[in-house]
Amino acid sequence: MLDIIGSKKRLEILKHLSQEDRYVSEIMDLANMDGKRVKHHLERLEDEGLIESYKEGRRVYYKLVKDLRLEVSKPPEGKFLVYATEE
Repeated sequence: MLDIIGSKKRLEILKHLSQEDRYVSEIMDLANMDGKRVKHHLERLEDEGLIESYKEGRRVYYKLVKDLRLEVSKPPEGKFLVYATEE
């Protein structure tokens, strides 16, 4: 999971999807990326089960379907966990 959210651009996409469902060209504009790179990141997030797509007319929208949480604790527990939960 860390490798998925370890990407600054994927985190940015997740941030935008946490505000509302978006279609690809919106994400391209908001994240300042070309379509090929956006689609690549969306596919990785979708494969991981964090987002889902749906079609409305000719547009494909993406939505966040899980909450992501990062837990870091100081020693002696020394936890460093990332987990996703259903909404």
